Amino acid sequence: MLILSRLLRFAIFGFSIYVLTGIVPISVSQWQGQNACPALGPVPACYIVSASYFAMGTAAIFWNANLTWLFLAGALPVNLLAATGTSLEAFGHPTCPLSTSGVPLCYYSLAAGSGMLVAYSCALFLKKRFA
Repeated sequence: MLILSRLLRFAIFGFSIYVLTGIVPISVSQWQGQNACPALGPVPACYIVSASYFAMGTAAIFWNANLTWLFLAGALPVNLLAATGTSLEAFGHPTCPLSTSGVPLCYYSLAAGSGMLVAYSCALFLKKRFA
């Protein structure tokens, strides 16, 4: 079962890298002044999401350092922003950047963030139960 825990952690890390390859270009576009993502006060949401996925990936790969707090610090903003963006999109207020297929990226982010939270919880449970 510990192997399954490791596989879940590496999947979280790999998926964090995958998501970062998609969000970092949006963050760079925002940095160049193209208004690529909505802002929360003075901070663009894509910067928050980038830092959050980086935190989740770091917590998953440095497992022995007990960085659950770092994972949760990354998962909370991602899931809150994605849930808020998804709700706004559902009620007809377009706020999220669109994918190349025209789907708002907050839909993907909500699915990814929720899935990573479930996977991390399962990995943590397996580690504590079978270690």
